[in-house]
Amino acid sequence: MQTLPFARRRPGPVPAASVILMSLFVRPVLAEDYFDPDAVEKRSGQTGDIDLTALERPGGQLPGTYRTDIYLNGTYVAERELRFRPVGNGLAPDLRREDLVLWGVRASATPAFMQAGNGALRGPVSLYLPDSQLRYDFAQQRLDISIPQEYLHPSARGTVSPEEWDDGLPAAFVNYAYSGASSHSDYQNGSGQSNYLNLRSGINLGAWRLRNYSSWSDTPHSRHWNSINTYLQHDVKPLKAQFIAGDSYTPSDVFDSFAFRGAQLMSDDNMQPESRRGFAPEVRGIAQSNARVTVKQDGNIIYQAYVPPGPFAITDLYPTAPGGDLSVSILEADGTVRQFTQAFSAVPVMLREGRIRYSVTAGQYRVAGEADHARHEPTFLQATGIYGLPYATTLYGGSVVSGDYVAGSLGVGKGLGSLGSVSVDGTLARAQLSGLDKQGASLRFQYAKDFTQSGTTVTLAGYRYSTSGYLDFNEANGYYDTLPHPSGSDALTEAEQAQRDYALWRAQHNKRSRAQLNVNQTLGAYGSLYVSAYRQRYWGASGRESNLSLGYNISHNAVNYALNYSWAESPYYSQKDRVLSLSVQVPLDRFLPTSWLSLSASQADHGASVASAGISGTALADNNLNYNVQQGYASSGNGATGSATADYKAAFGEYQAGYNHTRHTRQLNYGAMGGVVVHPYGLTLSQPLGDTLALVRAEKAADVKVENNPGVHTDSRGYAVVPYLAPYRHNVVRLNTGTLADRVDVVTDTRTVIPGQGALVLADFPTTYGQKIMLTLTSSLPIPFGARASVVSGRQTVSGIVDDHRQVYLGGVPPRGRVSVEWQGGRCEAAYDTRTDEPGVHFITSQCR
Repeated sequence: MQTLPFARRRPGPVPAASVILMSLFVRPVLAEDYFDPDAVEKRSGQTGDIDLTALERPGGQLPGTYRTDIYLNGTYVAERELRFRPVGNGLAPDLRREDLVLWGVRASATPAFMQAGNGALRGPVSLYLPDSQLRYDFAQQRLDISIPQEYLHPSARGTVSPEEWDDGLPAAFVNYAYSGASSHSDYQNGSGQSNYLNLRSGINLGAWRLRNYSSWSDTPHSRHWNSINTYLQHDVKPLKAQFIAGDSYTPSDVFDSFAFRGAQLMSDDNMQPESRRGFAPEVRGIAQSNARVTVKQDGNIIYQAYVPPGPFAITDLYPTAPGGDLSVSILEADGTVRQFTQAFSAVPVMLREGRIRYSVTAGQYRVAGEADHARHEPTFLQATGIYGLPYATTLYGGSVVSGDYVAGSLGVGKGLGSLGSVSVDGTLARAQLSGLDKQGASLRFQYAKDFTQSGTTVTLAGYRYSTSGYLDFNEANGYYDTLPHPSGSDALTEAEQAQRDYALWRAQHNKRSRAQLNVNQTLGAYGSLYVSAYRQRYWGASGRESNLSLGYNISHNAVNYALNYSWAESPYYSQKDRVLSLSVQVPLDRFLPTSWLSLSASQADHGASVASAGISGTALADNNLNYNVQQGYASSGNGATGSATADYKAAFGEYQAGYNHTRHTRQLNYGAMGGVVVHPYGLTLSQPLGDTLALVRAEKAADVKVENNPGVHTDSRGYAVVPYLAPYRHNVVRLNTGTLADRVDVVTDTRTVIPGQGALVLADFPTTYGQKIMLTLTSSLPIPFGARASVVSGRQTVSGIVDDHRQVYLGGVPPRGRVSVEWQGGRCEAAYDTRTDEPGVHFITSQCR
């Protein structure tokens, strides 16, 4: 029987040994994605020339220079302009040896790496650092470098090399905060006008920072200008410290802070990867009307603003000193004044093992405010040191030496694991005052803990006891608080005279004991609770100085409820001050987006009962307008009350306005905050400035929004100031490209900057500005599909890819110019002219020679 050629035969059994032997010699084959240029549909008359060599594989790109975000082992390290050159079937970036060392690679990682020399590496990274790999994502403009850990320096997560810190541009700036009020009262005071201006100004030159902090106060009975401090500051990078010369304050971690004029070298924890951010005090209180809140430190007014009725919290203070009590005054619309003291202290003294923190200060004790009594300002030397020991232990101490005063302190901090951290220290001091020898001791205890499971945060719990003979350096120099300055008038107001008498009383009594507590407690679905308490006693005086703030907040069915209580007393004043308030917020999103109906009521021991209802919320596309309208009623014959306030955040500042009235008073208040920055590219107005800033530069890109900064847009020239950055850290600045004008485009919408303390760093966004053209090329040359066309536009090169019709789209080009076309093995140039400045896409045909 004949067998057909396609007949199926039944396979016989294959020996197992043969299968095993075959598997030993089979090599794995990886299929690679590939685009065949022959798959492109060719139209009639089209040649077979297609140049897609740079794009035919996944992630392919044309050679050139591209701005790139660089990541080392998954951690962002830098942003660079990298040149990508053809290597084999793809592209490889030119990496420099010195950059790899800067990003954390050990200079002596391998012999080959040591001998490579500075400049671009002449081969793949794996040739110098075995098992290293590169992966580039052109869509994300991201280069991932993978290098084995053995070749890297051991460093804490988040470390940024000091060589990466940007000292910024030369600049001068002024940050201003103005508040004023015009009021009229049916009482004997009649009409009145008050003004307050706070100025923080500075000059940057290289790494040098010159700063001044001044204020101006104008009331019906006094007017004066006060220069609070002026100093010169410079980074000391090798020591991770700051050098300060001029007027400043000593640190508060070992001794109580005091003002000085002299020089200081102090380590800066912000330069450390694991640093704690500086502690800023939070002042809470309750206003019964549209009240003026004034905060003073060392007698200097550092904050003044007008607040609506109800609880308030001030969280944006700029303290002049790192420690020391804050004096808070609340002036109600009817003239009632309530005062209390807010404690301001640091957390327990703790450092990681092997870390050291130090300060050395030499100079003259400085009376910080406008005191008009006799000054005693001796020279002194203070040194403090803190060192982290094993087993979560920290040892710290220091000394203060002056002509008639000497003090020494020694303490220990201990981490208690899940129980938090605690520090205990003792200070001995001796002072000779007018022939009187006083000596004594002070014992201090501090505790802090975040109880995650219970949702409890104990920000600070502390206690201090001092013997009757103990005086700190402030007390020994006869100055504790500043007296109101009566310049320009023969009399003080009743409120200013009361402050003056109180300051005199405190200057005559040294502190005996002090306790304070700050607790925040989350209760899950049952809301949250906060407690802030402070108590201080004085030698030679009965009674105590105390204040207590309690608050409970809960949200149910999107309705917020808040119950707040404040209490304050002083051995100087005969009466206690108690205020209880209840407020309810109901969202009105169904009728008015981002708005709330507010209901509130408050009762004071020595004042009227007040109830009010109103509407508050935010408006505009960027939510940069806040408003509040209220109508209320007050007992004790005060009758109806009403108020309306608005706060607008513009790109060039922040502005407030408000009006309120009671039966016997009417008041119009207003304010403005912002900054003026002078830099190498001109002058830019901004919102209120922090300490470390960024200048956005996107030339000709007007009114472009800066992301995550409400109200911040570029000005008519394309400049804007980002008012807050974290020093010595990676900060991302991003533009919203959806707000670009028709003729403007940016090469990239994101910049990463690493500013030094107090720097104004440049976030440069190169822009292309011009026409949009669709260019059709005619030529006797075989211009292939995929050729690269480019034209120079200002500082940038605009490029595109020629399609199968010999057309290329180019945006942001000059109205006229020359286009360079390149492909593998050839090139030509074509001139074009739009003959108009009108926007839109212009269709042009040009010969390419």
